[in-house]
Amino acid sequence: MRIACTGLALLLGVAAMATPAVAQPGRARPVGTTVADAEVPGWRWQETRVTSTDGLRPYRVRVAVPERPAPADGFPVAYLLDGNAALMATDAALLTRLAAAPRPPVIAFIAHDNGLRIDGDARAFDYTPRRPGDEAAQRDVLGGRRTGGADAFLALIERTIAPQVEAMAPIDSSRRALWGHSYGGVFVLHALFTRPDAFNVYAAADPSLWWGDGQLLREEAGAVAASDPVAVLYLWAGGGDAAMASLRVPEPGRAPAPPNAFQRARTSLPATATEDMAARLRARGLTVHWTPLPGLSHGQTLGASLPLLLEALSGASVATP
Repeated sequence: MRIACTGLALLLGVAAMATPAVAQPGRARPVGTTVADAEVPGWRWQETRVTSTDGLRPYRVRVAVPERPAPADGFPVAYLLDGNAALMATDAALLTRLAAAPRPPVIAFIAHDNGLRIDGDARAFDYTPRRPGDEAAQRDVLGGRRTGGADAFLALIERTIAPQVEAMAPIDSSRRALWGHSYGGVFVLHALFTRPDAFNVYAAADPSLWWGDGQLLREEAGAVAASDPVAVLYLWAGGGDAAMASLRVPEPGRAPAPPNAFQRARTSLPATATEDMAARLRARGLTVHWTPLPGLSHGQTLGASLPLLLEALSGASVATP
């Protein structure tokens, strides 16, 4: 699918509403009222709650289900990580457009069950793969958070969350998408490289490829090709590298401050790292749709990428085959 020119207007509209600051995992903002708390014609909301297998992290999955007869093959389905943040980036206008599309998707917002926009500690663990080494190696550069729970969380999605969501409406099993932003993008790519047949569409918005000293680049190099020939990858990246570089620009008359651990990690890869990965994966035979989001910060790419994925799944006018 190619993003049509009309997507530019949508993108600019979303960007105008997005938070301009550079987003770092763990930014604690209350969720408040979202579109899930309103009545949008053409949709009904259902929810389910599950708990991690170790009993430490509860999740709330709020699901938007189209109120119309399903297509012959069923509805597409999109599983969105950072569900509270994704809900805050979804508005009634987007759902209205999707409801009128040829095949509106069932949308599952998978959130840590609390009132935070993003739960930094929980997502640092759930969205990152285990690194080589002992427990001391499973600590994040951001605040020393515990990491390494991605495989358990992926199993929870596949074995518990997805069956419950897909019992709510007829689902097209050939159009199952997984979306994530930042650390969520790390999770999406880890799933692609280790479980390429788990989903048909993988969508990573500004993935934190720097995480774990380039752990995803090593996984990419060792990944086997997906056996499903229709699997596709969407990749987006904004101007986060330039934004991070600006953090180190000193005030006039002052010496530059030494970069902190996050800044060093975030700028350890070239600005073209995501685009370069797209090219490598395309050369290996994977269908890759790379879309730069110029002028947008790392945080803004969350809200900008969501409608592009959902409208592409739905067959709405902004995305054409």
